[in-house]
Amino acid sequence: MAPAGRRASLGRGARERILTAAAELFARQGFNATGVNDLHKAARVSKRTLYQHFQSKDDLIIVYLAQYGRAGPTAALLRRDDLTPRTRLLELFTALADPATVVPDPLIAAAAEFPSRGHRVHQAVTAQAEHFTQRLTALARAAQAPDPERTARRLATLYDGACSRMLVDDVATVVSDAYAMAAAILREAID
Repeated sequence: MAPAGRRASLGRGARERILTAAAELFARQGFNATGVNDLHKAARVSKRTLYQHFQSKDDLIIVYLAQYGRAGPTAALLRRDDLTPRTRLLELFTALADPATVVPDPLIAAAAEFPSRGHRVHQAVTAQAEHFTQRLTALARAAQAPDPERTARRLATLYDGACSRMLVDDVATVVSDAYAMAAAILREAID
């Protein structure tokens, strides 16, 4: 990584262009099939500039996944303070119907493309998944579930499964089924 003082000299907006190009290419081609040549050309930066911002393609993937974890559809829904915790948990499944969601979930894709648990990218995915489950646990606890960890694990598994299922099945059916199953999990856990 370049020192903070040098960052300004690396080209105006280069880092953002690289991350934007990476998001598009990773979604369309996958992580392993996207080469550094593809990335630097799509971002309109030299390879040198790309490597000044990201020491390796794995570093770029990890930053991209972290950004997705902070700004993806699940993060936005879990911050909505105008809803009760239980409604926020259900809203997570309603949001699957958003057309922007109907793309391969990058965390699931990264886990599949980097299956070795010792690989840095797989470890980053695991950390993101744990963070997601912790957010669900906090909401389940706020909704007064007696076993918030179990409720969160079940909802996380359902959410990941629904994201995967949307790739091969009718989205409306998957969303409807996932919402109904989430409601049943919450009824069993809270009522």
